[in-house]
Amino acid sequence: MQAVSLLGLSGLFVLMWSSGWIASRLAIGELDVITLLLARYLIVLVALLVMVTLLSHWRRMSLSEMLQQMLVGSLVHGIYLMAALSAFEEGVSAGLVAFIMTLHPMLTATLSARVNGEEVSARQWQGLLIGTLAIVLTVSDSYRHGASGAALLLPFLAVLALTVGSLLNRHLELCHKARAEQPLPVLLILLLQSTGALLVLLPMRDSSIPLQADTFNTDEWVLLLWLAFVASLGAYAVLQLLLRQISTTRVASLGYLIPPATMVQAYLIFGDRLSAVDVGGLAVAAIGVYCVMTPGRARPSTDFGPINRSPGAALMTARGLPLSMNHQPLRTCNAPLDIEL
Repeated sequence: MQAVSLLGLSGLFVLMWSSGWIASRLAIGELDVITLLLARYLIVLVALLVMVTLLSHWRRMSLSEMLQQMLVGSLVHGIYLMAALSAFEEGVSAGLVAFIMTLHPMLTATLSARVNGEEVSARQWQGLLIGTLAIVLTVSDSYRHGASGAALLLPFLAVLALTVGSLLNRHLELCHKARAEQPLPVLLILLLQSTGALLVLLPMRDSSIPLQADTFNTDEWVLLLWLAFVASLGAYAVLQLLLRQISTTRVASLGYLIPPATMVQAYLIFGDRLSAVDVGGLAVAAIGVYCVMTPGRARPSTDFGPINRSPGAALMTARGLPLSMNHQPLRTCNAPLDIEL
C-alpha cells in the first residue's frame, strides 16, 4: 500500500512540477521574472493564510525553527526559481538549463550521507548515473551556446540553492522524527517557506511596476493562478510529503523525469518536436529513477549509531516495501547543520 502511495505521489509531483515550467515559459514572454514570482508568491501567501486559519493548523514553534523553515523557502522557492527563470530570460536554452539541473540529484546524493546520515547504495548510484545519461540524451540535440558567462552561472546557482534547501528541509523532518515529535502541518510549513521566498524577492522588485489586480490581463491571471496553486502549493506540498517518507536522494532522483515530462507537455501544448531520442531518454530516465527508488542494500552509517530494528521496520522489510529512511536516528538535532550555507 505504501509503495502504491509513493508511486502516486511521485507521479503527481513530476506532473505538477513540470507543468510549472510550461506555465513559466508562457508567462516569461509577458512578465519579467521578479514580477512573475512576486505576484505568484503573494497569491500563495494569502491563500495559505486563509487555509491555515480555517483548518486551525497554527502551531507553536521556536524562533529558530521558524527561521530555518524560512531559509528553506528562500532557497527552494526564491533563489532556485529566480535563478532558473532568469537563465531563460537571459537566453540560456532550456536544454542547457535542464542538463545543468541534473547536477542536483548527484550533488544531493553526495552530500546526503554527510548531512543527514542517509547512505546511498551502489544500486542508487547506478540509477543516478543512468538518470544523468537520460538527460544527456534528451537535451543533446537542443544544446545551444552563446549565452554570456554570467547567464550560464544562473543554472548552477539554481542547482546549489535547490540542493542545500532540500537537504535542510529533510534535516528538519529527521529532527522531528528523532525527537518523536508530531510533524508540523504541511500548509504551515509552506506558509513559512513562502514568506522566506518573498523576503528574497521583495528587495529586487522594480518599484515602477505596480502589483495590482489590473496590472495583469486575463491570460496572465490564469498563468499566475496555475503557478500559485498547482506549481507552488500543489507541487511543494507533495514534495513535503515525499520528504517525510523517503530519503532526499530518492526524492531528488525524480528530477530526472521532469525535463522529459516537460518535453512531452511542450509537444502536446506547443507542438514542439518530440524525437525518438526524447522518447528514449524518457524510458532511460524511468529506469534510473526505478533503481534509486528501490535502493537495495545500503551499508549502514557508523556515524549515527545502530540501525533501528523496530517491529514496524522489520515488517516493512519482510514485505519488500521501501523504508522511509535508513532507520538511522540522528545523534542530535541541536548541533549545527554540517554544511556550509
